[in-house]
Amino acid sequence: MKGSPYHPVMPANWWLSRPSYARYLLRELTCVFVGAYAGAWILGLNALAGGRAGWEGFLAMMMSGSGLLFQVVALISVLYHMVTWFELAPRSMRLRVGGRSVSPMTVIVGHYIVWAAVTVAVLWLGVM
Repeated sequence: MKGSPYHPVMPANWWLSRPSYARYLLRELTCVFVGAYAGAWILGLNALAGGRAGWEGFLAMMMSGSGLLFQVVALISVLYHMVTWFELAPRSMRLRVGGRSVSPMTVIVGHYIVWAAVTVAVLWLGVM
């Protein structure tokens, strides 16, 4: 006689039982805002292809109160996702140099240095 499979009952608020679960869920939720922001700029490229009036309309939408709020939420989401990824990186990739493991803090600091350098380069290119 074959028994039925076990199906545990999961409450809707299971992710509130541990802070690590809530942080994980929040990190995964940030991708929704990052994707929506990327989608908004794809719509912006479409508006740009439509001519000056379309582009100015898109910029007006992005500068409206709701557009600015959306951009602030997207920025916070990207920053949270970035910080959590930088903290996760040493656990997801073990670097060895000369037969010795690189310390996790070195990996994290290296990520921030590269991020800062790319940010400066993009800002410098934007000024030129």
